[in-house]
Amino acid sequence: MSQIDFQIRGIGTLVKEHLLTVPNYQRSYKWEDEHIKSLFLDLSRAIDNNEGEYFLGTVVLSKKDGTKELEIVDGQQRITTVVIFLSAIRNYFDSKGKSKSASSIQTDFISNFDTRNEENVAKLKLGNQDRTFFQKYIVDNNDDEKPTKGSHQRIIRAKEEATKKVNAISALSETQLHNWKDFILDRLKVVSIIVSSNANAFTLFETLNDRGLILAQTDLLKNHLFSRAGDYLDEVQFMWVEMAAKIEEDLGESSILNYIKHFWSSRYGLTREKNKELYKSISEAKKSPTDVRDFVKELNDDTKLYLAIFNHKDNYWTEHTENSKKYIETLNYLELEQYRPLVLSILKRFNDKKEVELSLKLIVTWVVRNLITGSLGGGALESEYAELAKKIFTSEIKTSSKFKDDLKNIPSDQAFKERLLTVSISKEKLSRYYLRAIESQYRGNGTPECIVDSDPNIVDLEHILPKKPKEGEWTNFTQEEVIEYKNRLGNLTVISKKKNSDFKSDSFDKKKEVYRNSEIKITKEIEEKYLKWDKENINKRQEFLAEIAVKTWNLKLS
Repeated sequence: MSQIDFQIRGIGTLVKEHLLTVPNYQRSYKWEDEHIKSLFLDLSRAIDNNEGEYFLGTVVLSKKDGTKELEIVDGQQRITTVVIFLSAIRNYFDSKGKSKSASSIQTDFISNFDTRNEENVAKLKLGNQDRTFFQKYIVDNNDDEKPTKGSHQRIIRAKEEATKKVNAISALSETQLHNWKDFILDRLKVVSIIVSSNANAFTLFETLNDRGLILAQTDLLKNHLFSRAGDYLDEVQFMWVEMAAKIEEDLGESSILNYIKHFWSSRYGLTREKNKELYKSISEAKKSPTDVRDFVKELNDDTKLYLAIFNHKDNYWTEHTENSKKYIETLNYLELEQYRPLVLSILKRFNDKKEVELSLKLIVTWVVRNLITGSLGGGALESEYAELAKKIFTSEIKTSSKFKDDLKNIPSDQAFKERLLTVSISKEKLSRYYLRAIESQYRGNGTPECIVDSDPNIVDLEHILPKKPKEGEWTNFTQEEVIEYKNRLGNLTVISKKKNSDFKSDSFDKKKEVYRNSEIKITKEIEEKYLKWDKENINKRQEFLAEIAVKTWNLKLS
């Protein structure tokens, strides 16, 4: 790399001497209260101990062609927080009528005044998501500016924390406040690396972080791709920003890496982010400008598929069957993520909408049977899903029938039923779903394995043998037996919320009066079938529910 300016200097000096811009492909402001408080605490210790300097790390900057601006490749969060703190010092002096001190800080660190347009031009311009808000709320000190994004709220909290710190310092003496400003100017050190082009900056950034600096793999991946994009850099940056914005808006920033992981695993088999496995895999495979462009284009194009996996009401599903929507709703209700590469491949490769529906049905069955039996651990299951996803993506599997044939570790009817006969379920959300699905099957509904009134505000889980029996009411169970049997499937049912109020710990005879009037069939029949409630009848009812469950989560392609 050529034309690299390497300096150790105060971060305040860096801000004072340059116009800094956060490019639009960068993340929005992300520091939370704990990061800000930690920085202020460290600075307090350094100043109180009269330390000569405090090292704040490395910032990587890129010269912006044809302008005096520098683009921040790495260091946005630290620089932004420092500027917010300096703006709080400015606000303090302004509130005390010390306009010269306030003006000095404003012109040194916050903004230049454009006499032509009569407006403040920020010395630090954030990315598109935060730029306008930061300009008005921090640079112009307009507290009436309304936040519209999560990053805006974080900027507000950063200003509040900075203001608290400034007030605490000034309470000691204004001289101390000047000391803080001077410390930030000259002694709060950063290694600033200014590179002549974006490509060099991205390569340098990747190299630094690959050698030990801590950074999210998302940023490492982004900068690797940008550094290899060549003449396609602008196009790649635009597509990356578009992808990241859509994911962040719907799922949050932390989901960007998950999406990339699931996208890659759906094509090449399971690839985890642990030990930079994902970063290494992608960076080794995508090196040429054409490969990078094509990869980011696919990543951006498939964002709509990935987002549809999380929302059965997404417009994407309007072209699919009603059952497919229900299966997606059910999978999300179960709160697992291992299956997502598999669904992503199915949506990508299966053109026939019925094939999509049948494949999703198989996944729901697989998920539930595994949840009940625990036949595969989370890691093994994730690997199995990813391998099948790869086969679908490469067209080794082209139909739901072939998909079913390749399912190697799905519990059989016999294994599923055997486990159902003794299973206890402690997670009430799952219990409600299982019982409502069984109820739906018992009534002959078309897709019983889909969610039916699982909302706890509508349907409440009922322990027939109470979790905490009233003293003297359940003498046929010892304390140990209550613990053993209270969460058994046979001891659980569902009841309308409006009916389930004060009877939960009552005797069985009293409960039967409520069950008799239930509109839920598997609940109503408790009163009809069982004269008393004991261990034998819990087992008997569990066998009854197990028979229905096998039919509910079946392996038939119909």
